[in-house]
Amino acid sequence: MMLEQEIASIMAFALSTAGNPKPYYWDVPQDFEFPAMYFPQPEINTRGETFRTYAMEYIWYINVLAKTTEDAHAKAWEVLSALKRARNLVPLIETDGSASGSRLRLDDPSLKTVDTGVVQLAVSWTSRRPYDYDDAVKMQHWEVEGWNNPDVYVERSISAAFDSAINEYMRDYPHPEYAHEGTE
Repeated sequence: MMLEQEIASIMAFALSTAGNPKPYYWDVPQDFEFPAMYFPQPEINTRGETFRTYAMEYIWYINVLAKTTEDAHAKAWEVLSALKRARNLVPLIETDGSASGSRLRLDDPSLKTVDTGVVQLAVSWTSRRPYDYDDAVKMQHWEVEGWNNPDVYVERSISAAFDSAINEYMRDYPHPEYAHEGTE
């Protein structure tokens, strides 16, 4: 669900910011409507992240199409500037389209004219995912030995040999802070 949520959230942000141009997702038909946004599949690179997670690095080249290059650039610019004003944070949406309260951080976006009437908005981000591992049963109750038996901490005894060694050490190497004690 994470992939779909991230991609859907970026689409919703881009479309609403650009004034809801016609979206295309797979192939752009020959007689497409202007203005439009074409959302092809993103490029994906993977790498290890931590012992428990891996990272998927997405690069998405979204094409903004209009009758003129200037109009396409203006629409793409609206999205780019809105992303920058939002500090590259896209609000994540739930499956019903409502705001989830979380945000997705994008890397810095860029614009590039790729054809007459076509400007490409490049967005990239890293999505961290847990490796497939079995969920552990969470601990429900714990007890540290002695916490329920305070008598363990009340009585302490030091062996005579240990006591003798400490006293001998203190006599031979007195601590400067306590050197004046017992010398009156």
